[in-house]
Amino acid sequence: MSEHTLLLLDRRTMEISGVENVNTFDEEEIILETVMGFLYVLGEQLHVSMLNLEQGKVVVEGSIINIQYKKEGKDIKTRGKNILSRLLK
Repeated sequence: MSEHTLLLLDRRTMEISGVENVNTFDEEEIILETVMGFLYVLGEQLHVSMLNLEQGKVVVEGSIINIQYKKEGKDIKTRGKNILSRLLK
């Protein structure tokens, strides 16, 4: 298993390693698939400032309000399809 780290700086910048996929993202919610489960990041004016899935690294910037790990469920799959359909319009 790859190493998973999460570094939060001043609730404005979060550096994450061990990321396998970005399921969905917008300015208020980002859902990442990590080696330790799904990671929900909630906040305001969120954006992914660095993404390197080959190295499994992501940097999120914005006002971070909540960080939560969840198991894969129906809601995650549905949200992933919704973001894909919005991007392909």
